[in-house]
Amino acid sequence: MENHKNMLEDIERLRGFACLIVLIHHIAWICPIKYIYNIVPFRLLLGEGGVFIFFAISGFVVTLSLRDKISALLGDVFLERFNNAKSLLYSFFKRRFFRIVPVMLFTVALTGVYLFISETNLDWLRAWTRSVPELIFGVFHSSEELYQSVDKIHNNGMGPLWTLAMEAQFYMLWPLILLLCKDNNARAITSLLSGCLFLFVIQPVIAAFVGVKYYATYAHLPCLLLGSFFAFIYTEDIGKNFNKYVAQIITALLALTVWYYPNTIERTYFCRIPLHLASVFLVMLCAFVKDSFNFPIIGRFFKFLGTRSYSFYAIQTAVACFIIFYTNSIYFPKESFSEYEFYVYQFIIFIVVLFTLTEFVYRFIEKPLREFGRHSK
Repeated sequence: MENHKNMLEDIERLRGFACLIVLIHHIAWICPIKYIYNIVPFRLLLGEGGVFIFFAISGFVVTLSLRDKISALLGDVFLERFNNAKSLLYSFFKRRFFRIVPVMLFTVALTGVYLFISETNLDWLRAWTRSVPELIFGVFHSSEELYQSVDKIHNNGMGPLWTLAMEAQFYMLWPLILLLCKDNNARAITSLLSGCLFLFVIQPVIAAFVGVKYYATYAHLPCLLLGSFFAFIYTEDIGKNFNKYVAQIITALLALTVWYYPNTIERTYFCRIPLHLASVFLVMLCAFVKDSFNFPIIGRFFKFLGTRSYSFYAIQTAVACFIIFYTNSIYFPKESFSEYEFYVYQFIIFIVVLFTLTEFVYRFIEKPLREFGRHSK
């Protein structure tokens, strides 16, 4: 039990790290980042690799939560296991709903308020209204209006929610696929083979004919599926005798790889295979080796941020839209500052508002409703 608790703490720290580099990716278009372009190449200021970590964590944690419960179900055929799993599936989907939907709806509402006050017409209303069913049914990430250009992703304030649509597909289908398998050995083999199939065969073939599609479901399935595989081989004794300091060196190298590697290469699929593998093995080390991501000083910050990672991740671009709009228009006396000073103050205001609103959303929306979904009948 103690090792399991430490595993969860390291996973939280890893979530915090992923949140931080995703934030760097999202605010690369907010000053004062522009003032260090001459010192650090722009591509090294991006952190899109953080979403690969999120997917690997989701695959591992979700499957771990289902593993023992599904293996305890009786039944020689799928229909028998499915019939016996109705209560389990209801509980699983209820927890997922209250874990994800309340904060998602808050972000959608916040974005709606921003668009209402910043746009001169209602052209945005149709796409905004569609966003909730698209998110719940897992098609938001392929919405034509929202994802035909990078600018629209940033401007609508709901950009980060594309990952929720993809996870909704995973949550709906993966428990049923696990039930199709007769035992945990078959489930582990299915996870491993399907993950490798998407990683080494399906994605390269699709990329060769239609190009790399970053927001497509198949582009991130390897992290989800391979993360699920490690959930089946996880035990509380695994990695117990592995040296913590060696593990910390490896996790630090893998973390830097996930952060920097995708931004120093061209967007070709074969070059992204190491990114999937680095993300999955990073999660594996955090799960298997105690304190493997517990670095001095920053470890506490990562844990704090990781605990609030979902709220922090969901609202960050909506908050950025509000801050940029108001500081560039009415409520900020930018005429009294130099350009550099203005963008520094704009950035500071953004960070303060983001962390303050994150704490509010976490304490009064995410946490209480997550607990409600966990304990309600």
